[in-house]
Amino acid sequence: MEEKATSRILGWNVLTGIGYSFILTIIMGVLALIVKAFYPPTVIQISPIASLIISPALGIIQLIVLALFIAFVSPLRSKVAESNLRQVRKIGIYTSLGYLAFSLLPFAFVVPYIQTYIGLIITFNVLNGSFGGALATFF
Repeated sequence: MEEKATSRILGWNVLTGIGYSFILTIIMGVLALIVKAFYPPTVIQISPIASLIISPALGIIQLIVLALFIAFVSPLRSKVAESNLRQVRKIGIYTSLGYLAFSLLPFAFVVPYIQTYIGLIITFNVLNGSFGGALATFF
């Protein structure tokens, strides 16, 4: 039984997507710090696509972890669990895939100020969560 898309469902999905996007960003940052500790020439990046170009080892690790996050929300074993967690699975998949594109936003604007970089990180997380939540609601 498919639920009708309402503004309440959309609001909760967008909020959940934004939170999930921030969690992904924190985990990617921690991964970058761990790789930096073991391999000092690595540049700290939170974008898996940019990391593939700048420091490929970090990029590969981040892509593997992102794939594990997608795999973590994918398996559902029973019909009851599948019907209850369908929205969560869709939000996780759409937000994780959107993270690949939206995490490139801080590289679109090169400025010497750290405040701008932090603002762009917050912006791409809000955009990514809104994108993932809206897609999960309507598709």
